[in-house]
Amino acid sequence: MFLLAMLGLIVGVFGVIMGNQWLYLAYAMFLGELMLAYGIFLAPKRIKISRYRESIGASPSVWLKVAFISDLHLQPKKSKSWVEKIVTKLQAEKPDLLLVGGDMVVHDAIDIQAFEPIKNLATTYGGFFILGNHDYQDNPKLISQKLSSYGLQSLINTGVSLTIQGKELRLSGADDGYYGIGNSKILQRQDGTPHIALIHEPDLIQDIPEGQTDLALAGHSHGGQIRFPVIGALHVPSVFGRRADIGRKIIKGIPTIITGGLGEVGCRARLFNPPEIVIIELGI
Repeated sequence: MFLLAMLGLIVGVFGVIMGNQWLYLAYAMFLGELMLAYGIFLAPKRIKISRYRESIGASPSVWLKVAFISDLHLQPKKSKSWVEKIVTKLQAEKPDLLLVGGDMVVHDAIDIQAFEPIKNLATTYGGFFILGNHDYQDNPKLISQKLSSYGLQSLINTGVSLTIQGKELRLSGADDGYYGIGNSKILQRQDGTPHIALIHEPDLIQDIPEGQTDLALAGHSHGGQIRFPVIGALHVPSVFGRRADIGRKIIKGIPTIITGGLGEVGCRARLFNPPEIVIIELGI
């Protein structure tokens, strides 16, 4: 950042002296540096809330509010105060159910301690989690233990049935697609019960036969993290490419909501793609 600023200053001086195309280049570099500074220092701190309304029952008569978060990538620069900000926004939404889609840390498992404020979030039907690829780079067992101590229940390669105002909702979750132990059958419905599949990578949708889940929730892609108007994400880490970047999609016939996540990896910046909390009004 400092080197770019110095280069911009040098070009700016040449632009004033030489004029013409040098001046235009100086303007372009200045605007680029402003954009870079925004993407590094401001955009990653602005949390947006994306709202969806999904009916997954044959004739929904019960509606509940589901909060879905993923990819916090906790590390020293995004620690407890960052989680407190997220929890404050979640508390204002008063969700009935919380689902957490993995990649809790960047690579140091000990950073999961910053997630402790989540235990202050009150939900009617509890909170559930899976792990992501980054959670496996150090000590996934510690991360799972800490999440459980904060009041969340593991959905890794398992499922749970919730009774909500007399209606049943089935939740099932997968282990990470890169480092975990796969069990695609757990992601499939058992009967006609409304069903949600919680996965980290959208690529795991390849393992779900069409019609075997009503809604898949995924993270991992960060929406590309860096996006541009019209162009969108330059790179999406998925076999589905931009079809699995961010938002509500139909992938292999399966309704899917992909969150842009709340943290960053690699380039510690976001552009036209702020950290995201997903709120779903769910009908069953």
